[in-house]
Amino acid sequence: MPSRAASGVSKISATSVRLRPLAPPGGGAAIIAGRQAGLRYDRQARGRSRMTANSGQANPLHTRLCEEYGCEYPIVAFSHTRDVVAAASNAGAIGMLGCSTHTMDELRADLAWIKERVGDRPFGCDITLPSSYVQGNREELEEQIPEVHREFMEDLIREHEIPEPKTPGPWGTTRLRSLADTRAKLELFMNERIPIFASGMGSPAFVLDEMHDAGVKVWGLIGLGRQATRELEAGIDLIIAQGQDSGGHTGRIGTFSIVPEVAELARAYDTPIVAAGGVTTGRHLVAALSLGAVGVWTGTLWLATHENGHLEPWQKQKVVEARTQDAWVTTALDGKRARGLRDSFVEAWEQPEAPRTLPMPLQGLLVGKLLQAAEDWDRRDWIRTPGGQGVGFVREIKPTRQVIFDVMEEAWDALDAVQLAE
Repeated sequence: MPSRAASGVSKISATSVRLRPLAPPGGGAAIIAGRQAGLRYDRQARGRSRMTANSGQANPLHTRLCEEYGCEYPIVAFSHTRDVVAAASNAGAIGMLGCSTHTMDELRADLAWIKERVGDRPFGCDITLPSSYVQGNREELEEQIPEVHREFMEDLIREHEIPEPKTPGPWGTTRLRSLADTRAKLELFMNERIPIFASGMGSPAFVLDEMHDAGVKVWGLIGLGRQATRELEAGIDLIIAQGQDSGGHTGRIGTFSIVPEVAELARAYDTPIVAAGGVTTGRHLVAALSLGAVGVWTGTLWLATHENGHLEPWQKQKVVEARTQDAWVTTALDGKRARGLRDSFVEAWEQPEAPRTLPMPLQGLLVGKLLQAAEDWDRRDWIRTPGGQGVGFVREIKPTRQVIFDVMEEAWDALDAVQLAE
């Protein structure tokens, strides 16, 4: 396995990705000084991610993802904040906007904002397309919520002295709106000709031909081998193999098991895959590549970035203080398995007296009042903070650009360590 020195590709500074020889022992101070000097980002470093002629070997961190999508680094940065998405794309990764809960006006505004800032650099949009959920309008759905569940929620609110929400109801309807807006969002993606559309839940097979006709690449996130097979047979452009380590909606199979399984399946279709779930360091990136992925899909990694406007400062601090065991899976948020950081809300639904959670979107309607009140009154112990099991490696609040360069630096260190161990 080639090293940085052999490849002519070296560690990366937050203020300069100029490719340079590996710093000699004791050169760390000079690197830090260079960072602090605020050197400009060298755009001419683009394209220098292959080995130099005198080595004759390929740079292992310049993968098929980089070749096919025009990114410098094999990292996909998922975030609900447009600032993170733009910063990631501009730093050489692929920014991915999570927009399931956006209104149409918010989505139009964010797309225009991102496109203006990233130019021709790659980015994408992610929404969920759940195939199984209870259908109906709000009134019909609320009638299906059992009385025992209503009583449980009222008891929680009363016991913990949570005031009435300041925000007028109805509450917990975000998921209903997002389901209703799905087709309109897909049409917008095609009309805007965004580079990539990713389905974060559910199969996008029904819209593949339309997206391809519009020049949009389609990615599908899966948690099971049979789901991957279905997407591959439909002609998906890229598979996101997600392990249960991930934050947000997640499955039941670990990253180290699902990624090589899907890589093996995808090989027959010559379809690339990226690994998701617990990826927060360069070591994780190198491990994912060794399992057959061409890159990584990351989410937790961006929670504590300066640009993340989705979380309050105290939530970012909670993220950097969290450890692996603090990332719990629950179905209490919206009826689907989702991982986030431990809080009073999750703990309440783990108690023996708690009823079984309801299917989507009934569960969201049930808990909407409590969650809205928690936000309105800053009841931090009841406000949900996302986070996957890789959260223990997110130890500092810093710029998105710095996170990317640090991950790549760590990846080269990991490659060097493997080479030294041979």
